[in-house]
Amino acid sequence: MKELIEKIGYTFKNKKLLNQALTHKSFVKNKLKSNERLEFLGDAVLELVVTEYLLNTYKNMDEGQLSKIRAACVNSKTLADISLKFGVYKYLNVGKSERKDGIVFNDSILEDTFESIVGAIYIDGGMDEARKFILNNLKQTIDMVVNSKTIVDYKTYLQEKTQKYFACLPEYKIVKEEGEEHNRVFYCEVFINNKSYGIGSGKSKKESEKDAAKQAVKIIGFKDV
Repeated sequence: MKELIEKIGYTFKNKKLLNQALTHKSFVKNKLKSNERLEFLGDAVLELVVTEYLLNTYKNMDEGQLSKIRAACVNSKTLADISLKFGVYKYLNVGKSERKDGIVFNDSILEDTFESIVGAIYIDGGMDEARKFILNNLKQTIDMVVNSKTIVDYKTYLQEKTQKYFACLPEYKIVKEEGEEHNRVFYCEVFINNKSYGIGSGKSKKESEKDAAKQAVKIIGFKDV
């Protein structure tokens, strides 16, 4: 995996960690040997590092603005694209049938793999190395989002508007799941004061909630999106 290590820009002292970061649960009988725990850790480290960068760099923005920017940058598509750039699909350890079905090109799997690599780097090299890796790959995207001012985090936006105009928070409910485990589509319905305001879909529960929020914003007709 010399080529991958060079693209990542970090040399592991414990290369087993990188191998685990690239191991999907379909490849191992014991899920503890898959990348799920590293993904869980990496997700937390990623959010912390991006939040820290935003607070230190954009000191005149309030937490609401910063939250929207973070959500617009740290999303499934962005992280999946970085994994594609690294070519991780060549090195992913997945089951035979899953590889045949093209799971290695699934955005959700690629996103999880990026977060797993973050977790592996954090364990192997500490926070400084994890921070360097994250910002090397996301800093340009973050600054671009800040400067463009065109991307809306619909979940945060809907929450702010429902608090202001409905005196409540939106509620999200997964109403249906389709497809194989490695290629599942989730359908989420959003409710405001127990009234449905649309159904969204996505490759993960999180993405389906974002899409549902987008549908609700359109249905309600807020003008300042």
